[in-house]
Amino acid sequence: MRLTRGLAGTSALVLALFLLGPTAQAETDWFAPRHDPAAKRSGSIFEYFKRKRYERRQLERSREVRRYRQPGPRIQNAPAIEKDVPEAPLVYRAEKLQTLQVDSLAEALPQEPLPAAIYRELLNKDTTLRVTPDEKAAILDVYRTSGFKPLWTSADGLDRRGRDVLAVLAKSADEALEPSDYLPPVLGSFTDGPEVFKDDMIHLARLDLGLTAMTLKYARHISGGRLVPNRLTKYNDITPDPVNPAAAAKVLAWSPFPLEYLKSLEPKHPALELFKAELAKKRALLHVAESEAIPPGKRVKPGDADDRLSLVRHHLERLGYLTAEPSASGDTGPLLDPQMSEALKAFQDEAQLKAWGGLDQATVKALNDRTEERNVAKLVYNIERLRWLPKDLGSKYVFVNQAAYQLEVVAGGREVWRTKVIIGKPLTQTVAFHDRMETVVFNPSWGVPPSIIRKEMLPILRRDPSYLDRLGYRVVSRNGQIVRSSSVNWSAYSKGVPYSIQQPPSDDNALGEIKFLFPNSHSIYFHDTPARSLFARSARAFSHGCVRVENPRIFAETLLGLSSEEVAKRIDSGRSQSAKVRGDIKVHITYFTAWPDENGKIVYYDDVYGRDQRMETAISATAVAAR
Repeated sequence: MRLTRGLAGTSALVLALFLLGPTAQAETDWFAPRHDPAAKRSGSIFEYFKRKRYERRQLERSREVRRYRQPGPRIQNAPAIEKDVPEAPLVYRAEKLQTLQVDSLAEALPQEPLPAAIYRELLNKDTTLRVTPDEKAAILDVYRTSGFKPLWTSADGLDRRGRDVLAVLAKSADEALEPSDYLPPVLGSFTDGPEVFKDDMIHLARLDLGLTAMTLKYARHISGGRLVPNRLTKYNDITPDPVNPAAAAKVLAWSPFPLEYLKSLEPKHPALELFKAELAKKRALLHVAESEAIPPGKRVKPGDADDRLSLVRHHLERLGYLTAEPSASGDTGPLLDPQMSEALKAFQDEAQLKAWGGLDQATVKALNDRTEERNVAKLVYNIERLRWLPKDLGSKYVFVNQAAYQLEVVAGGREVWRTKVIIGKPLTQTVAFHDRMETVVFNPSWGVPPSIIRKEMLPILRRDPSYLDRLGYRVVSRNGQIVRSSSVNWSAYSKGVPYSIQQPPSDDNALGEIKFLFPNSHSIYFHDTPARSLFARSARAFSHGCVRVENPRIFAETLLGLSSEEVAKRIDSGRSQSAKVRGDIKVHITYFTAWPDENGKIVYYDDVYGRDQRMETAISATAVAAR
């Protein structure tokens, strides 16, 4: 049965590929064939005749397609077909802030000087202290409940708790934050001595309120990030869980250990400490002169000499891929020796380039781009992203890092399996979100998403309405009736196509042998693919948004606890069947352009979707809005 399905599907598929031509075939990769005899071009006579025979058969089939192709109806002013467009430039809306001031207070004016000064400062219409609405409510509540007693100050200046907290805010750069964001407005800098306010009740009141507001802001940022991820891009569906300001204000007001409390708000993920250590190391190198840029030039193979290789060596040493060693005596010039070749391979692999151990233009550009300033910025952005993760990732979970094109299965805090993945193209990006794995489907059918019908199939169907009939797809009307593709006037539709299109299970099905479902509003899932050659590429952004998995059978074994024989048996049956995933297995689809590898080393990845740049824009906008 499975052989019959495969032969029928392959024949129809080849006909369709020749109708579309090479350009469309490259762009519309959802029906790419799994095997192409002409793709392997060795120098043997056998391979030569094998290739010629394949090309001759393809030519005969293309003539047959042209002979029986049914032209579509020609109509004037056909509706324009929707196209994928780049995401609009970011205009980031920072969180709305309010002044920490009220028009009136029901409580009577306190008798003691400092509480009375705090009371009056809360009524001061000229205050410059600005906070979020929730933080304002929390601050007012904690002061009113205590009779407006100071939290951090006395008549002599800051108390011990206040000095400790101010010192933490001053060192917030160590947490990938900006210290100036947490400076109480009454101070000119963190080096100002608050003791100058001794017996100055007005300034002491402003210092107390300002330190409370800045500490609450710091608590919010270290627990949930300083940006709202869903305002950065439409491809984020992430809701961080920052500390509740009312709860934080009460603990900070009365706890004798405010520093320990603030520390407890940080993410518990082990990547945080690795990120912070790397950030300190990279910042220390900012004052060291950067390597001179490597000029463009010819391709250099392992064993070849080139004048630029001394610069290449310097870059590799600076980045930690080579250790600085004196040149061996007798060298005739810069040579791409085996040691440098291995270092280049390691760099190329981490930079998602072809790891061949030689020097080419892509490698030169990547080496020149890898500056310490860029690395520091990446670490800041990715520590922010780490704060967006759920507090509890789960005892067993699937973790996808889109920028690394990688999927991991983690159980008990330990990685148990990983594989390569293919993610969405820049115009059809994969969304970052969190969910729960529910079902594994063997031999799935493919319900073509409406976006693919509109943007990719409609142009073909307008020219050739019988296209889907030949490929073996089912066209289903809204009342559930299956109709022939050639009977539909596709030229009458643009956005609202009143038909669904399904591809039955087959060896050439766009979803391959298995799909993995975690129902969500983005219609994203994991699946196999017949276009297996794409996994050999270092950069793998080719899909329409779903995530293609290189080794789906092993993935199914890992999730379901089945043997390889049982998984193979279900696939070989040719019958579409589902299996529920037992237990609570979370799914985290993330985007980190820097992330620790299995040895704890931070690896930097290309920003395929340009989301780092959006974060830079948003951080700047937030700083301006807070002034």
